[in-house]
Amino acid sequence: MTYMETELLVKPLNNGVSHSSSEIVRLNVGGGIFEVYRSTLERYPDTLLGNKFLLKKYFNSEQNHYFLERHKLIFSSILYFYQSNGQFYRPSCVSTDQFNLELEFFGLTAHYQEFIASLETEPKSRKNAVHENPGTLIERLWNFFKDPKSSQPARIWAIIDVVAITVAVILFIVETMPTVKDELANPNQVVKTTFFVAETICVLFFTVELVGRLICCPDKIVFLKTLMNWIDFITIIPYFVQLSAGESTGDTNSEGGSSSPGTSNTEAIVVLRVLRVVRVLKLARHSKGIIIVTKTLTSSVNELALLLFFWFIGVIIFGSIMYYIEYSIDSDSAFRSILHSSWWAVVTMSTVGYGDMYPKSAWGKLIASVCMMFSMIIIALPVTVIVSKFTRVYAKYKDKL
Repeated sequence: MTYMETELLVKPLNNGVSHSSSEIVRLNVGGGIFEVYRSTLERYPDTLLGNKFLLKKYFNSEQNHYFLERHKLIFSSILYFYQSNGQFYRPSCVSTDQFNLELEFFGLTAHYQEFIASLETEPKSRKNAVHENPGTLIERLWNFFKDPKSSQPARIWAIIDVVAITVAVILFIVETMPTVKDELANPNQVVKTTFFVAETICVLFFTVELVGRLICCPDKIVFLKTLMNWIDFITIIPYFVQLSAGESTGDTNSEGGSSSPGTSNTEAIVVLRVLRVVRVLKLARHSKGIIIVTKTLTSSVNELALLLFFWFIGVIIFGSIMYYIEYSIDSDSAFRSILHSSWWAVVTMSTVGYGDMYPKSAWGKLIASVCMMFSMIIIALPVTVIVSKFTRVYAKYKDKL
């Protein structure tokens, strides 16, 4: 729901004032209903809402409330001023000019200027307090690893982290190029040693960071439950396993050189090397955009589950129909079983269309057309919901980007 669709009933903060016998003031601002104690408003009698005589001309006796034809969203900020004893906040979707107009109408301009002036002197006092009491060494190290904006060294460490991730991913990609693989297989160990040293430096950096964050983390249980920490762990495990097995980065012998393909040892090494690609996910720690997309997908789990459910049903139905149509006409058809036909349905419904399997009969082409139309419908339906949730999550975290 948006602010315009929700009826707001705002309760005052409890700051030691008894409201048991106070009058409740009912305010209708732009169609939104607000309720607040009279004593809360009268803390600032020099303002419109705090002066009952100035507010009296807006009273609607028929509805028994005060009606003000003003901006409803901004009014929640105006009312917050009274409830918080002089604090202000401006919604990110409201322009400065709009906000100033409302402040002027409610007689809060002078209070807002005082609030801004107090904010200008607050950072200095905070900085002095932090300098006098910087916290324990563990707390400072935790801020160092967790928040790149906490200090200049932390910012430099974050930059080095991004560079290390980038170098590790580049090494993973480049070592699979044919020319580089030939050089790595060459008895000349210069290229092989270069790759191994670069990989070792990156992994050592990742290991120091992970161990440091584990030691400094104030809550070890939360640390172990965090997905990104397990991703960090998975990215360094392949290196140490290969090193203990006598393999070095870029050694192509284990991929099909001297080792016989299909052996369990070769398959294990391949799996370990594939896990190294997970390192690219470490960049999510430094990207607010990826975090926003992740939160959007998390909030859209129900819609995505519904999409996959109907998609699975379509795969089974159209795969089965296509098998019985095509195989009954041509026993040499590529649709040799429902499982093979389901692969065709997956490719078709995902709009990929490899062309490795396709119907040849008229009935098969008709079913394929229906399958494509069905897939477009079920894919399009949840898109609007996901986009709407993305907009909502982006608006929430926009100020943090």
